[in-house]
Amino acid sequence: MSTDTRLDLEFAYTSHDDSCKDLYSPHYYCRRPRGHDGVHAAGYGPDRLRWEHQSDLPPRLAS
Repeated sequence: MSTDTRLDLEFAYTSHDDSCKDLYSPHYYCRRPRGHDGVHAAGYGPDRLRWEHQSDLPPRLAS
């Protein structure tokens, strides 16, 4: 299974309340489940963003 396919499934089965919500920008927040391994991700298809949280900064969370 490709990484994109796996992320699509995670996004489909993760509710807003259960998502990580680390902010990339005011319009994009991580849709992966809280406590996930690896990079943060948001969006679908060619618009998907991936980013690593900088460990020296506290998490920036969407409300």
